[in-house]
Amino acid sequence: MKIRKARASDVSAIFAIRSRVRENHLSADQLAERGITKTAFGKWITDGYGIWVADIDGAAAGFAIAIPKEATLWALFVDPDFEGRGVGAALLRVAEEWLFAQGCDDISLTTEADPKIRAHGFYESHGWHCTGDADKGQIEYVKSNPTLSLFDFGA
Repeated sequence: MKIRKARASDVSAIFAIRSRVRENHLSADQLAERGITKTAFGKWITDGYGIWVADIDGAAAGFAIAIPKEATLWALFVDPDFEGRGVGAALLRVAEEWLFAQGCDDISLTTEADPKIRAHGFYESHGWHCTGDADKGQIEYVKSNPTLSLFDFGA
């Protein structure tokens, strides 16, 4: 598996993955209602968002999107055909490290609030903590930069 920065030529593969996920599925129309279009993805690639693709044998297996201005992991999705191969964990690690390297001390993400979805256990197993803040069916998770310590704050 190779994790690499996304290119404009990856937009169709990213949309294909997003439309195939088993949980937190949104149709093309639902994505468009939220401003998530192929044109938007192309713009995000050039606007400084961190966007990565996991490549396995030449196939896009998953993607992640991070927004440093918002200190947010905005998206992380794995193609169902590649689940269970560490794709999500690898993408998460790259996105977290990149956000922390951009100067973000605390990063956040939101996921579907339904406690039955796998995302909750996945993020918790990678050191994320649920804040309990919920909005429009989404719940927030946060993670602090592990390289920070009390000494960094003069305590």
